[in-house]
Amino acid sequence: MARDELPDSVLVAKAKRGDWVAFEQLFWRYHERIYTFIWHFLQNREASEDLTQETFVRAWESLHGLKSNDAFQVWLHQIARRLCLDALRKRAWEKPMSDIATYDDQKVSVGEVETDLEFGLEGKSSPEEIDPEETLFESERKKAVRIAVSKLSQPLREVVVLHYFEGLPVDEISKVLGVPIGTVLSRLARARESLRKLLAHYLDEVENEVNRP
Repeated sequence: MARDELPDSVLVAKAKRGDWVAFEQLFWRYHERIYTFIWHFLQNREASEDLTQETFVRAWESLHGLKSNDAFQVWLHQIARRLCLDALRKRAWEKPMSDIATYDDQKVSVGEVETDLEFGLEGKSSPEEIDPEETLFESERKKAVRIAVSKLSQPLREVVVLHYFEGLPVDEISKVLGVPIGTVLSRLARARESLRKLLAHYLDEVENEVNRP
């Protein structure tokens, strides 16, 4: 089995024995997800990149404190979340909305298509069906979703990012946040309702554009 196909638990066990290459594989497996998670807190590219690096530095330094090797992903998100909350409390960085458009140009996050569909922003099912005009709509749709997510309160925003963008199941989200599963479900329901309201104007504009003669 190739190293990049090894489960987290095996890579973590190797890393605990000082295998830096194994930890590097964990970094490449999760750094994009951690960056996405952090960016939705800070909404600043440079700050998010720095905190992503800091998350993995902290993980490497405290790896022997991880009791269950299978829990690496949840544990990593817990580290990232603590760093984000510290950064927000210190008010170290501003949150420019212009950075949202910059982030749109990066690789599509895990679960982004599912996120768009969940909020009623349906797209084409295959690339060959998309024409240049539709590509523009696609870009605008992604930006609208991200702006709407950025307007949610922190508790609602983080469950949306973890569930729809990161693809974490509800039980793992409850561990990351340290709240009951019922609380996670409640926050997800409230977030979906808030996003529908935030995106209602945009959806009306898209429908009018599509139906225009």
